[in-house]
Amino acid sequence: MKKSASISAVLLFLTILVGVLGSYSIIMALPLIGEEFQLNPVEQGAIVSVYFLGFAIFTIPGGIIADKRGSKQIIVISLVLWAILTALTGAVTGFAALLVVRFLLGVIDAPLMPAMLKAIAERTPANIRTTTLSIVSSAEPIGTGLAPFLVAPLIAILGWQEATFVTASIGLLLAPILWIFLPRPFVIEQPSSSVSKSKPIPFLSLIRNGHLWKLTSMLCGIQIVMVGCLTWVPTYLTTEKHLAITQSGLYASLPLLISMLGYLAGGWLFDRYFHQKFRTMVIPSLLFSTIFLTLMILSDNVNLFLLFESISLFFLSLTTQPILGLTMRIIPSAALGTASGILLTGGKLASIFTPIAMGAFIQAYSFQAGFSLLLVGAGIAFVSSFLIHLKRSEELD
Repeated sequence: MKKSASISAVLLFLTILVGVLGSYSIIMALPLIGEEFQLNPVEQGAIVSVYFLGFAIFTIPGGIIADKRGSKQIIVISLVLWAILTALTGAVTGFAALLVVRFLLGVIDAPLMPAMLKAIAERTPANIRTTTLSIVSSAEPIGTGLAPFLVAPLIAILGWQEATFVTASIGLLLAPILWIFLPRPFVIEQPSSSVSKSKPIPFLSLIRNGHLWKLTSMLCGIQIVMVGCLTWVPTYLTTEKHLAITQSGLYASLPLLISMLGYLAGGWLFDRYFHQKFRTMVIPSLLFSTIFLTLMILSDNVNLFLLFESISLFFLSLTTQPILGLTMRIIPSAALGTASGILLTGGKLASIFTPIAMGAFIQAYSFQAGFSLLLVGAGIAFVSSFLIHLKRSEELD
């Protein structure tokens, strides 16, 4: 059982890592893409936002499909199609075509995370489930941190288009490995006593689940902060602080690498100490994150800016895995794909508007004004965390 969980965690970690490297290559190349296609900040933000639009529209359908078709099949198919569309991203010759490909890339990626959550729930014992999820999810900040060392040199030497071809080929190589070596599910979880084994939880029942919507609201606020920093900090360092693209990518990756520690610590702490004390863990973390986010926005010094961003994202990342972990504790695995689709859709809806809204404020006012919008996301997550009151009887064992 432990071996199966470990193999699953490694393979799913690599899947997310490859996807992040491909996605971050576009974000790092935004200044170059903007120069090549003569794009303003709003249009550059649209390149990021249109991906999340496709993701948000198809995340819930993708979760339903993952529940019906099985997590393994969805993950492998999504990875293959992701590789094809990533390669097409580098082949486009115009802004409109780039938007179309990015939208389709979001559509293809939409079922992947619900399938990932379902795969972990099916292959991991409940007492280490959130820890395993935090290890798998840490691939996102790790991939972002590795991007300056792996992707930035490729962009500088080959060009941003060719860099997408390299990451796409890695995805194609990983797909058959997943198909062959991802272990079979072994966890068959029982729903609560009011739901029989033969009857899956209806979609409307999930929609009416108040806890799921509060968790969705929290994730929405967190995504505003994470996507805002991920999208605009590299461009800020390049255009406002006049750092080279490789240097700005390296500097921007440091806070995201620090956030990896938050992902890992958050999952372990939740499983070990706070699985019945959700608010005790997340409320102080969100408060500290908001304080240091404010200091980041007010700082004009690059080193202090990055220091405060690192501390803020660390505390913010402490809360991400408990949100997903609590979802896995209150939703049976048979409905987890659909439930996580609802949860992730809320987060991705925030990701649609954040790059464009920040781009508009940056264009009209300043980068500081754009970064100030991040406080809205922190506030949404902080307020939502106070509304979650979970009874012990509502959790699955």
